[in-house]
Amino acid sequence: MGTAHIQPNTRHLTESMTAPDWAAMRRAFQPFTIPLDTVQILRSCVPELAGDPFEIRECAILDAKLKTYLKPTSKKKSSLSACYQLTLREGVTGSISQRILYIKVFLGGQSREVLHQITQNGMSNSDFCHAVLFVPEHDLILWRFPHDPSLPHLRHLVDLLAVEQYLPVEGLTQLGVGGRPQVLERHLVNYRPEIRCTNRYTVYDATQDWTGELFGKTFGDAQGQALYERLQFFWDRSLADPEAMAIARPLGYSPEINTLWQRGVSGTPLLQTLVPSNYKHYIAAVAKGLASLHTSNVPTLATHSPADHLVEIHKKLTKLSDAIPQLSDLFEDVANAIEHTAPHSSTIPFRPIHWDFHIDQLLANNGAIVFCDLDELVNGDPLQDLANFVVDLHFRRADHELVALITKELCRQYGQLVDWPVSAERFAWHTRIQLVNKAYRHYLRFAPDFEGTVEQISRVAQRGFLP
Repeated sequence: MGTAHIQPNTRHLTESMTAPDWAAMRRAFQPFTIPLDTVQILRSCVPELAGDPFEIRECAILDAKLKTYLKPTSKKKSSLSACYQLTLREGVTGSISQRILYIKVFLGGQSREVLHQITQNGMSNSDFCHAVLFVPEHDLILWRFPHDPSLPHLRHLVDLLAVEQYLPVEGLTQLGVGGRPQVLERHLVNYRPEIRCTNRYTVYDATQDWTGELFGKTFGDAQGQALYERLQFFWDRSLADPEAMAIARPLGYSPEINTLWQRGVSGTPLLQTLVPSNYKHYIAAVAKGLASLHTSNVPTLATHSPADHLVEIHKKLTKLSDAIPQLSDLFEDVANAIEHTAPHSSTIPFRPIHWDFHIDQLLANNGAIVFCDLDELVNGDPLQDLANFVVDLHFRRADHELVALITKELCRQYGQLVDWPVSAERFAWHTRIQLVNKAYRHYLRFAPDFEGTVEQISRVAQRGFLP
């Protein structure tokens, strides 16, 4: 299988660096990826943060994403999106609270055009004043959570009274909960602005004196309906086969707010549990769950082939070359290695795969493993999930000797459970793919030191992953 080599035009890339475009992006965007600089900017432009009542104790960057273009003439349309969680201390009482802000920063006054589009979408003046802040001196637009440009229903999900009318009554009835329980607490679990938001709710049913936890995952569109049906497939499968992959029980889908509901499960993140004395037990459970997923025959999944991977990697490495032209030769070497070792589609046992499989997707529960976040399933090469897990773990654990042992144990255990060979060559190819993806994510975050991190990861991809 082949595709065109990445052949960066060094002269073009050098010119794009010396032109004002990249320099302007760094000046405009990178202050918003440095928490200390961000705090100063937010204090200067957000009225409720400007005075004495609040001290900003911490600024955590929940998400940051650069959007740019390869054509020099299009770089003026570039933007940076960032989401912050601020920890505030009230000066008089000393009480601690948190606030979430989402911003988009633009170049050349582009924010005015975006602002015009927002105001044309029917938002009332009162809602606009409360939800959105326009800061022309920084060419940015700011949204105050729970207001989100693509999740207008999110405000219903953070209101403890409003959300009660959307709870999954039928699913709760199956748990023995009568009527409509009261929502006592809400906790934000994960928020990706304009994409999805997951909240954990503590609910109480007075008729049964029952307290439990529910998770609500909301989307900008109706994709949660298909996800609910997929989760129901896996839940029914686990009831019929105790050896099948374990998941949290799906409870329903609320189309009015594009929200999927699941029951909370007890457990500890596997990353916090995995140690040299127990890794064989847990990795055996991970391998068993993966094999169960890969042999599930879940319906209606798109297929992702090696050719699709090559197209995506080509685009990502080309963008990295444009941003960091001094590393173009390195990116070219990585591109050649990936292309020349790409497996042919005929050698792959296309199966349902997790696609975003890493250790944070796993909970340890009484020695068993619960699989989470099955949002992105596709038909693909099962070894992609193994490679994704190992590469992610390599960058999370300083003990690389343990990671090497986990890698061997995972491949060995998994190989005993499936009917297809665990090819070392395909595994190595997928690790290179995942390393490029990880380097690219650091580029998208656009922190001031991203070039060094991208180079470090790309050097690993160049020589091949050796845990």
